[in-house]
Amino acid sequence: MMPLFFVLCLCWCHISGAQNVYRAVSIPDQAYFAETFDEGALDRKWVLSKAVKDERAKHLSYNGEWDVEESIQPRLLGNKGLVLKSPGRHHAISAYLRNIYHFKDKPLILQYEVSFQKGIDCGGAYIKLLSQSDDLRLSQFSDATPYTIMFGPDKCSSTHKIHFIFSHHNPITRTYEEKHARQPEMDISDYFTDQQPHLYTLNLYPDNTFEILVDLTLVNKGSLLEDMDKPVTSSDEKHKQEYSTNEASDLNLEQHIRSDGVDGLRNDCTEASVCEGSSRPANSGSNNPKNQPSTNNIDKDNKGKQQFTMSPIAAVGFELWSLTGDVMFDNILLCDDLEVAKRWTEDTWGQRQTPGIIEKLLMATVKRPWLWGVYVFTVGLPIILFVSLMWPDKRFGPPDQDYYYKKTDEPQTDGPQDVEEHVTHNHSENQRVKTKSRAVKRAPRNADVTS
Repeated sequence: MMPLFFVLCLCWCHISGAQNVYRAVSIPDQAYFAETFDEGALDRKWVLSKAVKDERAKHLSYNGEWDVEESIQPRLLGNKGLVLKSPGRHHAISAYLRNIYHFKDKPLILQYEVSFQKGIDCGGAYIKLLSQSDDLRLSQFSDATPYTIMFGPDKCSSTHKIHFIFSHHNPITRTYEEKHARQPEMDISDYFTDQQPHLYTLNLYPDNTFEILVDLTLVNKGSLLEDMDKPVTSSDEKHKQEYSTNEASDLNLEQHIRSDGVDGLRNDCTEASVCEGSSRPANSGSNNPKNQPSTNNIDKDNKGKQQFTMSPIAAVGFELWSLTGDVMFDNILLCDDLEVAKRWTEDTWGQRQTPGIIEKLLMATVKRPWLWGVYVFTVGLPIILFVSLMWPDKRFGPPDQDYYYKKTDEPQTDGPQDVEEHVTHNHSENQRVKTKSRAVKRAPRNADVTS
């Protein structure tokens, strides 16, 4: 039995080591942005940041290297992703959407895959949706560039977070405020340590609710107006709507107004900047009054609540710092249709799902028909041996049938039925002997009479 088990183990190892081949995915026409990095190199739509720290010295703020390559341990042959290569350096890269995105009467679906291929000591892997503005220049993308939403994983020391932050325009103070979703209550540390790709999804709905999923599992949800640090109240939205009708007359005044203090994200949220040991500049761009919110209509169909409004979105970008390199990003999607997102997920993330053991064994026979012989030998033969050794020599049929024994079997003790049959058989034999004896006695007598 042990040799058979060893053969089966070798067979399973051979199958497990086999890799699935990546199938190229078509870009959905309905998506505002979709990227698989299948081209094998950064195409022209991706722009590396040329922002500088010192204008005179021309020192780049973002000198970290990006590359498009397969994962360190490829699970899908041919599948590539965007990789943050340089540990301890600043990285920034971005790309424009197909069309400007306005959050109105349809959901916002943002999703992408992240793989900390070497784990993560300290750093972020979040994505930013950059706000539409006449001043937006992707070549100057930096931490000061206004964004509408920031979403994704961030880790430093023993703190693990999945950020969801949106920039909210306060119509009373006429400044931009960052609203932070509360962190999931469940333990999310495995997503940072298992070195596996994970799918992060953010769904925003017109009824002011949001959902955060990891690997299609819901980890957080709530209301955009209530379940955030520094909640957005309905009165704020009402004032915002009133303000939007007068924004043209107040534009000149608003251009001189800036919020005071340091941006909340850089101090309260991005642990990577804390680990780095240096303070990043305040995100004054998020308070840029030129970045006006969209004037969405009031939604009165959701229990009287005002619909949340946000600034239009023009681009996506990664602006990151990490102590650990080789952080991989893949399959980015921004759309407003749940069915489009579902099909995209099936075509991309679905290829990574590992089939069950039985299914994998059967799939392996397609390219290796000889495995059927191995399966029969390693599975069928042990079953036959088990039946031969453990099953008694009994006729196969109803359980009330008699046992039978071969001529080579040892003598067996008679059962009650056997004794009864034996007695009946001896009685019959005695009767026949007595009858024959009487016939023999009558024969001489008949001969005497005849004579």
